[in-house]
Amino acid sequence: MDKTAYISVYDKTGVEEFARGLEALGFGIYSSGSTYKLLKEAGIDAEEVRYSPPVPYALLKALSGRFPAVSENGVELPRFYVVAANLYPIASIVGQEEFAAEELTNYLDQANSSVLRAAARDFANVVTVSSPVDYGPVLRAFKEAGGLEPEIKKQLAARAWQALAAYDATVAQYLSETGSLLGDEVVLSLRKVADLEYGENRHQRAAFYALSGARPRGLNAARLLSGPGFNFNHYLDLDTAFELALEFPDPVCVIAKHDRPAGVCAGTTQAEGLRGALRCDPAGAVGGTAAFNRQVDSETAVVLAGTFIESVIATDYTPEALKVLREKEGLRVLALAPPVLSPHEVNIRSVSGGVLIEAKDNRLFSAEPACVTRRKPGEGELFSLSLAWRTVKYAKTYSVALAEGRYVAAISAAESSTYDAVRGAAWKMRDKRHILPGAGPLVLAADAALPLKTLQAALAAGVTAVIQPGGWQDDEDCIRLCDEKGAAMLFAGIRHFRH
Repeated sequence: MDKTAYISVYDKTGVEEFARGLEALGFGIYSSGSTYKLLKEAGIDAEEVRYSPPVPYALLKALSGRFPAVSENGVELPRFYVVAANLYPIASIVGQEEFAAEELTNYLDQANSSVLRAAARDFANVVTVSSPVDYGPVLRAFKEAGGLEPEIKKQLAARAWQALAAYDATVAQYLSETGSLLGDEVVLSLRKVADLEYGENRHQRAAFYALSGARPRGLNAARLLSGPGFNFNHYLDLDTAFELALEFPDPVCVIAKHDRPAGVCAGTTQAEGLRGALRCDPAGAVGGTAAFNRQVDSETAVVLAGTFIESVIATDYTPEALKVLREKEGLRVLALAPPVLSPHEVNIRSVSGGVLIEAKDNRLFSAEPACVTRRKPGEGELFSLSLAWRTVKYAKTYSVALAEGRYVAAISAAESSTYDAVRGAAWKMRDKRHILPGAGPLVLAADAALPLKTLQAALAAGVTAVIQPGGWQDDEDCIRLCDEKGAAMLFAGIRHFRH
């Protein structure tokens, strides 16, 4: 083992101590640029390696084992045993709002990326250190064992390749705006946003990641104003509740639990919406997440403080409301501006042996829903149908939502058939009659086309108006049945499966 080390880093964290530790072990230190300047100022005896950017040819020649390799300032370079290099933080640069694509070439780190590649390529003979967190373990291994085991060298090289892959993927994602996520070759780099308390169950580890280099949006841009940390399930509920709330043009409160809507109410005020959503499913709201598409005021905050809601997310809060909510122990309070939808957004789901990627379901209707019955829905029914249709889009398939007036009071989801979904919703609705007296006609929204048997069950439960995708073999029979019963039915022309 030749005790030689090349050190050139953007992140200077711990590099002086690392170089001093190597020097104490008898290593000859070589360095470039600002790293060389820092080490010399610290009194470390380092040889300067000069080169003309962007590529340090002499260094690459030395790492490849081809000699003589001489830097531009006449320093003869050995075949280095230790190479410590890290890259310009491109993700933090391209993620800035004011950053323009034309500036990108000014920030791409060709020199250190080529050095890292050359070192990691020869992992059997070179100790490649790509992160400051590895400085201490590497020094200890030299002090205690006189060197590193081959397996450790492989692990360090793997980390270097991961850093390079993430770097390249960040640039690719920035240039393509994630539009390539459905291409033949998908490059995906993720940056950890936060470690989570646990996953879906307490024995599962979990973390929240965002696309590396992407500008913060969605839950990645949310501000935690009060309360403890999150687990996996909190993020699912926050995502479902807030995205559903933003589907509505009117003030609305959505309560979600276990990644599905529990209660939805469009009120004239946020407090009224919250009270209504709680009435829709008092049991389901316990431990759930409340979302608002308007600023939360003090009246709403007082109601929230008296409920067992684990998280609340809204576009903003008045100072008085925030004061009330911060006094409630254990309540997580988040603020998030409505995100701008990207045409390239995707859903990613892992399956055995790979992942499934699809474009996000950002479309409510493909065209104006068509009334296919003789009777058209009344104004009140149309309002309730709109509430129910938006809600059923966020429930698990098969799903049915029953609404009365401003309340989506009964949601049945994740059933194996639409018939069971209707029966489940009707059963839930029987318990709500005394909670929501005189709210208006009962309407139904279904995420999938309805067979005749399913529609018969819905009308028998008191439904007067229906919105469904249509496109099933029973469509004509369903239209005739509605005409016979005096019910109104809309075909949306689009389905919203969600698994």
